[in-house]
Amino acid sequence: MRLEAEVIVRRAPAEVAAFLGDVRNIPVWDRGVAGVRVPADATPGVGFAFETLGHAGSGAGDGRMAYEVSALGPEGSTVRLTSTTGNARYFKDAAWHIRLDPVPAGTRVTCAAQFTLRLRYLFLAPVLYLMRHAIRDDLERLRRVIEAA
Repeated sequence: MRLEAEVIVRRAPAEVAAFLGDVRNIPVWDRGVAGVRVPADATPGVGFAFETLGHAGSGAGDGRMAYEVSALGPEGSTVRLTSTTGNARYFKDAAWHIRLDPVPAGTRVTCAAQFTLRLRYLFLAPVLYLMRHAIRDDLERLRRVIEAA
């Protein structure tokens, strides 16, 4: 399944990339993330691993999800889910692709969540499809935060 949304940010692609390149900014624009853990010895780039933490009381266990940067370039990045517990147990594989394209007004940010549900959780597909607006909502928050900076 692939869910995608885009937004125009009135900032240069380099500014948007710098903001998105710091995973500690994720809680500022992703409503589902309360915090981020980065190992002290982690080096940004392909292979960079980090964890996001969910909000307390969200019903998602401890809400911890582990990720790894699998592609990184001037046009964007890909982050793959590496954890298999908590909400990650629903997915056979999952990745988030962020693409940055220069446009006259600034930068078009496209976010695509691409995932395969485990067979026993296929019944969740319609629910996840109906929640596709959440990506758009988070991108709108991202736009507001970057443009306010």
